[in-house]
Order: sequence, then C-alpha cells, then structure tokens
Amino acid sequence: MNKFEILSQALDYIEENLTVGITPEMCAEKCCYSVSNLQKMFRCTFHIGIGDYISRRKLTNAARELISTDCSILDIALKYGYNSHEVFTRAFARLWGVTPSKFRQRGTPCGFSEIFPRLDEPRTAFDEGGNIVMTSKNRFDVSHLYDFISERRGKYAVCFDMVHLMYINETYGRSAGDIGIAECLRRIDEAAGDDMLTIRIGGDEFVLITDFADIESAKAVAEKITSQNGNTVKCGDNDVEIAMHVGYTVIPEGRINYDKLFDSFVIAAVKNPNK
Repeated sequence: MNKFEILSQALDYIEENLTVGITPEMCAEKCCYSVSNLQKMFRCTFHIGIGDYISRRKLTNAARELISTDCSILDIALKYGYNSHEVFTRAFARLWGVTPSKFRQRGTPCGFSEIFPRLDEPRTAFDEGGNIVMTSKNRFDVSHLYDFISERRGKYAVCFDMVHLMYINETYGRSAGDIGIAECLRRIDEAAGDDMLTIRIGGDEFVLITDFADIESAKAVAEKITSQNGNTVKCGDNDVEIAMHVGYTVIPEGRINYDKLFDSFVIAAVKNPNK
C-alpha cells in the first residue's frame, strides 16, 4: 500500500470511528504503519497532527448535533468520548469560542459552515525513497454544492478574508485563531438569509452565496457583517479584535469550473478595495 493509500485509509478510519475514542495509535495499527511515521506523514501533508485533527472533527460533528438534534449536551459529550459536561464544554469553547449551551441557543446553522470539515485525499507526491517532493493545498469535498451554486448562476457571491489570522495565531495561540474563525462564521451566518449558503474555502476565507442579482443588495448584507469589524472575542484572558475584508464576484453563467470558481472567490476575498 503506497503512502497515498495509507493517508486515505487513515482519514476514512478516523471518520468512521469518531465516536469510539479513536487514538493515533489505533489509526496507525489500522494502517499497519508505525505511529511516528504516520504522524510525520500526516503532519507534513495536512499541517496538523492526527490527535488534533481527530479532536477538531469530533467537536465539529458535536456542533452539528447541537443544532440539528434535541439530544442533551451531556449525551453528545459522551457520544464523542468526553467523560463529563465540564470537559466537553472546555474543549468546545476552545474551538468555537462559546459554550455548547450558548452555541445551541444561538442556533447557528452548521451546514456548510463547519469550522473543520473532513479532509479530502492528499494531493502530495513522493519519490521512490518515500520523500515528499510536492504538496499542494488541502482539498475538501465540494461536490454536494454543485446544484446549489449552479442555481445561483448570475448571482452575487460575497467573499470575506479574515484580517491578521497569522498575527492572532502567533500572538495569542492557534486556539485564539480558531475562535476568531468561528466568530467570522457566526457573523456571516447571523446576517445570511435562509436562501443563502456560507462556505469556508480556506483557513481564513469565506464565501456567502446569495440570491441577489444586484450589487447593492449584496453590499447591504456585507455591511451588516463588516459593521462588526473591530468587535472583540474573549480568548483566554485576552480580548482579540476580529475583522474581515470583503469583496464581490458573480457566479458565472454556463458550465461551472470549480477550480476557477473557487480561485475567483479567493481573489475577490483577498484583493479588494473594501476594507
């Protein structure tokens, strides 16, 4: 089994066992690979450790269940391997920036705005000695978005880029960056209508697919979101300012090329005059 197959098997195994207390050791055993080598390959390819990835996937699924089910917080906590309400709450708040109860009360639709979606198969090449020779950006499965986006041809997409994520990570820690990302998603989801779709397309880039054919309507929604620029979120003992740049693009008519479409989203989010 080559290294692509090992990583793909690891991702599948993790996803299938999020509720059974899976560990990096279990994952390595399943792949018939040493823990240290699997950890190294996983981190080099996806830039995250196996344990951290498992934890984030559990908390992302737990967040979805808080919104979509009537299960108690304790039942959800136990389902994903947290042995108490308090332990689950601390872990959840570190990733999402709010407690599970507040998250549920807020009613944020998880849907496509999951903070940490399942990683797709790696796009990394290895030489015959097993050394990594080329790594491209991680991919996420977006095939299920095709119909929704296709129905919005000619309509505006509002694109956002979080300001200073790297600075926040370096100054306050990656957990603060995760809280900032969750806050960006909260602001976008809060302003979005029921007929809109929020997509996280990169570490700090987001798109709101609207049903507006006119730029003024798209700008009105964006202004609701960016009016919160500079508001702070609590990250440990620190109050961290969260802000986003905004740009606009139109879903093209005709056949949609996903690579070019998502590239246009990134360009609109990052390179724009509206800050």
